[in-house]
Amino acid sequence: MASGRVRVLLVILVALCLAACSRGSAELFGWRALQPGMELSSEQGPAGQTVLALLYTIPPGGQDYAIERDLPAQGLEGRPTLSVLAQSTRVLFLAVVLVDREGREHECALTLLPGGWHELEFDFPPGIADWSEAVKIRFEDRTGGLGSQGPVSLKLIGLPL
Repeated sequence: MASGRVRVLLVILVALCLAACSRGSAELFGWRALQPGMELSSEQGPAGQTVLALLYTIPPGGQDYAIERDLPAQGLEGRPTLSVLAQSTRVLFLAVVLVDREGREHECALTLLPGGWHELEFDFPPGIADWSEAVKIRFEDRTGGLGSQGPVSLKLIGLPL
């Protein structure tokens, strides 16, 4: 009888430990991780704003990582530009891609330096005139495709939630 209770307690303890280790999910605020192993979570930013936090590890041989969401999203109007505050543990080559109704992709890419919060201004070329023309938005880390590898912690403020 006592050994049965011990087993039940052990199973509960292991389940709690596994749940505690799980920090994020593959989907949050309408954003979906496009590669396995990406964790999305929410944190509070330096001024109390919502931060979308991404954790993933770029494997040897490189791979790009991305999150995507459907549009429209609240607050996106007019000419497509996106101002994002970003913080990372390493240098990253980031791109925002808008997909229009015909499936064409319109992108803007920038480099993010590690350290404190940096403002990134994604200003799209004239191929897409208005946010209403976009059906999807994708935020990509292309650093793996450039041969980089290792863990990434990326925090973003300003993506449509």
